[in-house]
Amino acid sequence: MKKILFGLIVICIMSFTSVVFADLIIPDKLFKAPSDADLRTAPIISKLEIHNDGENNVWLEVTVKTPDNVRDAIYYYEEHDNQQGYIGGILLQYSIDGKDWEDSGLNHSPNYDQDEDNWNGIFETGYLSELHVDSQVKARAMYTGATATGIERISDPSDEIVLNEKLDFKASEWARSELNEAKELELIPDILKVADLTQPITRAEFAAVSVKAYEALTGEMAFPGTDPNPFKDTEDEDVLTAYKLGITKGTSDTEFSPKALITREQMATMMARVLNKIGTETTIDGPKEKFNDHEKISSYAVEPVYYMSSKEIIKGVGENTFNPKGNATREQAIIIAVRMVKNMK
Repeated sequence: MKKILFGLIVICIMSFTSVVFADLIIPDKLFKAPSDADLRTAPIISKLEIHNDGENNVWLEVTVKTPDNVRDAIYYYEEHDNQQGYIGGILLQYSIDGKDWEDSGLNHSPNYDQDEDNWNGIFETGYLSELHVDSQVKARAMYTGATATGIERISDPSDEIVLNEKLDFKASEWARSELNEAKELELIPDILKVADLTQPITRAEFAAVSVKAYEALTGEMAFPGTDPNPFKDTEDEDVLTAYKLGITKGTSDTEFSPKALITREQMATMMARVLNKIGTETTIDGPKEKFNDHEKISSYAVEPVYYMSSKEIIKGVGENTFNPKGNATREQAIIIAVRMVKNMK
């Protein structure tokens, strides 16, 4: 019995000692010097904004997040004086209205409650004389530092952020307002950012718009492609992504006809499939009032046409007609995506 009690006492003492020393143990990563990859790791930047004080003083403000491995590197070098690679600041590189890149150091913004956190939060530049409240700005950030011998060390640059992007497209005046909304909602695919939006939209281009609508509604990136590619006439990633998601189909088993113009009933059908993909039911019991050209609507498109019409996403063309076999322009297609995202979110 005494042996058993003694053994229990020993175990308790060992357990207590382990707990005490566990609190004193510093994680191994703090003893390990950061790797070159750690020192090259870039900051993560978001929410780029232009601010002004109403007296012609304008500056940039950006939200910065520092990855954990960089924080560990900073801590390591704070605990190991005169070590190589200490990270000492954050540099913002910016380009205004397409001009050359410029550099600016960043300081904590007064709008941010720092709470002794030197490497996460809202940072700002000094006043920038060439900056205006409506300027297009591209920005990227990097950490700066120096070795014990004064040799500079700079991290890789972060991903770029673009603010007030000037899109080089031609559009009708009536469409400008909703196209600006499309820009804010990121519904304009790259293929159309420098296009004449008054022209009819092709099947491939609308596939790209439908993928953008899917991403806006889900908040998730749609991964490109399908393997193997079933089509002989296109390798377009947006087409293959839309096909993979079940948003679009080919015009045959082996052809997509990417340059063919899309019809209004086909657009309604593809957008209904986007909604179906995210779990929205698009069936209807029957239209309260049929379009005067109802008989021209293909059987596969009847429900999508009337559902989209009932939600005021794709409207008729006047005199209670839908013009199902007619084509739409690029700007009309993008605006359809805007209305769907706003109405269905």
